[in-house]
Amino acid sequence: MVKRYDVDGVVSPGGRYSHVSETKPGARFYHLAGRTGIHPDGTIGKNFKEQAELVYANLKQILKECGMTFDNLVKTTVYLVDPDDKLAHREVQKIALGDVVPPSTLLIVKGLAMPELLIEVDAIAARD
Repeated sequence: MVKRYDVDGVVSPGGRYSHVSETKPGARFYHLAGRTGIHPDGTIGKNFKEQAELVYANLKQILKECGMTFDNLVKTTVYLVDPDDKLAHREVQKIALGDVVPPSTLLIVKGLAMPELLIEVDAIAARD
């Protein structure tokens, strides 16, 4: 299981993330490729909220296929095209992850692999 915590003497996280994730010795790590807001049939979500929900649904499905849940997340990296989507992302992420708050980096980027894409999230997960 992944243990998450914050460190004294460092500013408290202002968003939904922890300072550190710790895994047990011998944990098996999984590096998940960036997930975007694309439905299983290949269609792209019509707006940011739908794309963000799809991102977390896709991550959940990948983790499930690997025998894990969001509890196994060690770190995420979030890429947004529009900085105005930060709050909307936080809301979708909170609903999707619940109490799980892995260390995370959020980047505002000029664009993603396709111009219609508004969000991408990659992740590292671990299990004993």
